This record gives sequence, C-alpha cells and structure tokens, in this order.
Amino acid sequence: MLLLIASIILWLVFKRAQKFKSVRFNKSTWIIIIIASILVFAVNLITVPMMKSTNDNVAALELVAKNNIVILVFFTIVVAPILEEILFRGIFMNWFFVNNSLISVILSGIVFGYVHAPFSPGTDWIYALSKVLLGIILAAVYARTKNIKANITVHFLNNFLAILAGLL
Repeated sequence: MLLLIASIILWLVFKRAQKFKSVRFNKSTWIIIIIASILVFAVNLITVPMMKSTNDNVAALELVAKNNIVILVFFTIVVAPILEEILFRGIFMNWFFVNNSLISVILSGIVFGYVHAPFSPGTDWIYALSKVLLGIILAAVYARTKNIKANITVHFLNNFLAILAGLL
C-alpha cells in the first residue's frame, strides 16, 4: 500500500515538474533506445569482470532473492525502472539545471550512481562507476527523447539482462 501511495506521489510530482509535453515514440526514439541499450550492455561487459564479488547493493538483492525470487524479479524489472526513472530523470532533471542539459545529465548520473553505491572507503569504485555511467546514459536518453518511457525501457532492459545473467 505504501509503495502505491509513494508511486502516485512521485508520478504527480513528476507531472508538475516536467514543463514540456512528452514527445511520442517514433522511429528516432527506438533508435536512441537501441543505441543506449548497446552502450549499457558495453558498460556492463567492461565493468562487471572488474567488480568485487559482492557489495551492499548486491547483498541486499541476494537476501531478497533467498526469501522470494518473484518479488525480487518484479521489483527489479518493473518497479525499480519506473520509480527510479521518474525520480532521477523525470523529477531531478526537471528541477535542476533545466536550461543546461549537459550538467543535468551528468549530475543525474552521479546522484543515481551514489544512491546505488554510496561513496565511502569500502566502495567498489568500478561498481559505482558502472552505475554512474548507467545513470548518465539513462539521463541522456531522457534529455534526447523528451519521453520518460524511453529511459524506463532502457532501464528495464538493463535490469532484465542483469536478472537473467544472475539466474544463469
């Protein structure tokens, strides 16, 4: 119930924060989604082999998986991409540095990376870098397409492939 209430609040704030009308999906939107998905896959392909075997974020996900794999899959593939994109791109990018897309994209990526891997002495910096880069790619998709559903799609594909790789 709390998740539903939080989701509704996030959506309403996003709708008020976004000052432009969303652009409909078209051929160029799909091309951007494909290019972004390839970039995300490349970032993961390069960084995952250099990451530590575990970190706080991964440990939390493993704990949820041990208790209920269905909840993990649902939240990782459906809930997280929607809510995180509304928060980090839809709200953050529409509140801060609206007139400077480059700064907005970079800061959105850094904040996204920090939330997934808080910077501390024990931080896996490769993992943190991968999350910052993922955040920057997702922010660039939103800035370029002007459609929150486009970066939700890329985020969904990233998380789906991560779950798939974890199950194999």
